[in-house]
Amino acid sequence: MLGQRGWTGRSIGNWGYDNGGDQGEVVRDLAGWQARWAMHIVSAPGAETAMLCATEGITFHRDGQPASMADLPPLVLSEMLREADLAVGVASVARDDQALIGHEGYWRSHGFGELTETAKIRREVLARLLPKLKIASRVELTDRFLLVRGDLKTYKIHLGSTNILMEPNDAYLCIVPASGRAAGSVFLPFEDDGGTLSVVLSKAFLLADDTAITDPMITRQLG
Repeated sequence: MLGQRGWTGRSIGNWGYDNGGDQGEVVRDLAGWQARWAMHIVSAPGAETAMLCATEGITFHRDGQPASMADLPPLVLSEMLREADLAVGVASVARDDQALIGHEGYWRSHGFGELTETAKIRREVLARLLPKLKIASRVELTDRFLLVRGDLKTYKIHLGSTNILMEPNDAYLCIVPASGRAAGSVFLPFEDDGGTLSVVLSKAFLLADDTAITDPMITRQLG
């Protein structure tokens, strides 16, 4: 993902631990400024596959010399931090369908915790949009969730992660959006290709008509 957005740097992995093969950095140039983002592998030495890569601090440079954040033009700083946010948002362990062992607290905090500023904007958009939808009578906004009343159960879709809990005992419902779909035609300035908002809405429409769901991966969880 970083390579596709113009970051460069050597690959790191579970090889050459003695020579620092598990550590490296990626670099991004923008308008004469440079961001350097250090990373390292955190899986155990000797593992066949590197499971996790931990990010470190981002430093900024100009003409090969370190620069402070205060020196950066606001637009350059904003774009660099946006790049980092996109990378973490896509690659974070919190995006896994289930919590990884040892990361349960982080996974739950991300998946069902307080909303980020972007998610708060998403909630404002939904507040204006929901009354116009055909499922308006089946949905309700709370502080962090979109409640959807199906015929089988009531569901809580988190407005940040799009993870789903089922009432009354908050059982987790795993629904993974299909990959490879073309981007929608509606432009949302704060989300790429409609992004998370489109996922929230697609899940809401699906669950509002839960008796029509035929996917066995989902029906087994509802049963």
